[in-house]
Amino acid sequence: MNSEDKKKPGLYFPTNRLETLTDGLFAIAMTILVVTIEIPMGPIHTSQLFLQTTGEILPKYVVYFLSFLILAGFWINHHILFLIKKTNMTLIWINVFWLMFIALVPLSTSLIAQFPQYQLSQLIFDVNILVVGLFAFMIWKYSVDHDLILEKVKPYDPYIKRITLFTPAIVILSMLISFINPKWSLLILFMIPVLFVVALKVWSLRDLKKLILRTKD
Repeated sequence: MNSEDKKKPGLYFPTNRLETLTDGLFAIAMTILVVTIEIPMGPIHTSQLFLQTTGEILPKYVVYFLSFLILAGFWINHHILFLIKKTNMTLIWINVFWLMFIALVPLSTSLIAQFPQYQLSQLIFDVNILVVGLFAFMIWKYSVDHDLILEKVKPYDPYIKRITLFTPAIVILSMLISFINPKWSLLILFMIPVLFVVALKVWSLRDLKKLILRTKD
């Protein structure tokens, strides 16, 4: 923290503890996701019964992969775009609430894996991801509004906000489609990890490399 930051009123903290907490909770949440794949109980005496059991498990794998990729996208987004020089108690609490909903993803994933045919389970999952996306946006917006980001990053604020708003926009679309067909709604959510990759790839070709080099100066 430089001398100019020390002159500003308020209590500020370094970001390393917050980043460590975030990494640890993401690791736990992404590991627990595998528990959502429950193997049907019962004796399997023939290959036909085994194939039937495997067919029942496959949709749960789809939900597992979706949730894992979404969490991975949020973590990558946080890892690359957490260009914050310091934090305060308000920002810490915003991050804590964000992590609270990250920790709920395995539960909402389990619901949609067990009851994919019901719109309510889809909506619970959608709301979970929507709140995670909105809190991610709040973290960045609060940091910008309260001058907590690196000075050299400020010109790139519009790009970062657009990337952060991708997820809420897609989830809202998924929620609307769930009123027509919950299964199609789930497929729409696969756009989230895809757009994470595309957005960062496009941005890296234009600005991200320049931004990373500038922040190291």
